[in-house]
Amino acid sequence: MSRHGKVGAAREASLARDFYTAAHNFTPEHLHSLSFQVQQIRAFEPARVLEVGIGNGFVSTYLRQHGIEVLTADINPALGADIVAPLAELPQQLAGVPPFDLVSCCEVLEHMPLAQLDDNLRTLAGLARHAFISLPGHWPWLGFSGRFGLHNRFVNVHLGLRIPNRRRLTDGHYWEIHSEWATRRSALIAHMRRHFDVVEAGVFPMNRYHYFFRCQGSKHVA
Repeated sequence: MSRHGKVGAAREASLARDFYTAAHNFTPEHLHSLSFQVQQIRAFEPARVLEVGIGNGFVSTYLRQHGIEVLTADINPALGADIVAPLAELPQQLAGVPPFDLVSCCEVLEHMPLAQLDDNLRTLAGLARHAFISLPGHWPWLGFSGRFGLHNRFVNVHLGLRIPNRRRLTDGHYWEIHSEWATRRSALIAHMRRHFDVVEAGVFPMNRYHYFFRCQGSKHVA
C-alpha cells in the first residue's frame, strides 16, 4: 500500500467548488450514498443537525427542505458552509450553543492522520448526542449490487465479495478501512465505543465502497 497525491488540511481547504459538483460526484453510486445518508439521518428523527463536511450540499439542502435545522461546517471556504473551520476548532466556534441532536461526518475523518482519530471522535461526541459517520473501504469489491422489485415493492440485492488487495490510497486520504491493521472495521468500532454507548456498523447498500457507523448516546454530552 502506498499514497499518491496531496493529503491533509491544506489540500481539502483549497479544492475548488467545481470538484464537488463535477460529474464524478453525481454518478448513480454517489447519488445513492447521498440519499442513503439522508435516509439514515432522518431515521434518528433529529430536530437539529450539525453537518461536518458539506460536500456538494445535497444532504444539508434536503434535510432543510424536510424541516430539520441544519448547521454546516467545513474547512473549505469555497463551499459556502455556515462555519469555516477545521473539526478541532468547532467546540470553540460553537461555545454556548446547546448540543445538537446529531452530527453527520461523512467521508471526512480519513482526510486526517489516524493518530488524530480518537481526538476527532471525542470532538464529535462533544457536539451532539448521536453521530452518523461514513468512511471509505480500502479493499476492492467485485460483484452485483442493485434493486429487485415486483410492481412497487423493492429490496436491495448484493452478490459479491471483497478482494483483499493492497492498492494505492485514494488521493487525499491518509487511511481507509482495512488499509492497515489499525484501521480494520472492528478496531474503528472499538474507538467509537469509547465515546458513544452504542455503535452499529454496515455498508451502503448500493455503494459498497462506503461503510457507515450509527453512533448513539454520546459519553461527552450531559
